[in-house]
Amino acid sequence: MPSQIKVDEIKNVAGQYEIKTNTFKGQTTGGSIAVQGEGTATTNLQQGLCKAWCSFTSDSTTALSDSFNLGSITDNGTGDTSLTVSSAFGNINYTYAGNAGTSQCRLLAIIATPTTTVIRLKLTTSTDNTDDDEPLQYGNMMGELA
Repeated sequence: MPSQIKVDEIKNVAGQYEIKTNTFKGQTTGGSIAVQGEGTATTNLQQGLCKAWCSFTSDSTTALSDSFNLGSITDNGTGDTSLTVSSAFGNINYTYAGNAGTSQCRLLAIIATPTTTVIRLKLTTSTDNTDDDEPLQYGNMMGELA
C-alpha cells in the first residue's frame, strides 16, 4: 500500500509558506493540476499557460527581439513572416494573438493553415491593404503541446 502524508499546512524551515521545488505534478489525468480561480471556478494550470510568445522586427532585418519556445523566424517577403516553435503543439487548434505597428493601424492575419510547429502571418496596412513590414511585432500562442 502506498504511503500518504496528510497535513493542514506546509511551511519551509524558516516558518514561511514559500516552498521551492524543481518538479510539481498533479496526480490526475496526464499529471494536470487544477487551480482555483475566481470564486469557486477552477482552471487547469497546464492548459491556461502561454505556450509560446515573441517580439520581433521585420522592417530592415527580420529577427526575434525576445521569445519563449520560438526556434526560428523566417522572412517570406514584405509583410509575410513564419514563426517556428521549438516544442510542437499537439494539434493545429492552437491560437495566435498578436499586434504590430507603431504609428498607423495594421492588420495581422494567418495566411496559411498552421502546422503543429509553424504559423505564417501576413501584415498589411489598414488604410490601403498593402503588405507591410514593421519594427515592432509581438504575439503569443495558446494551446496544447504535444
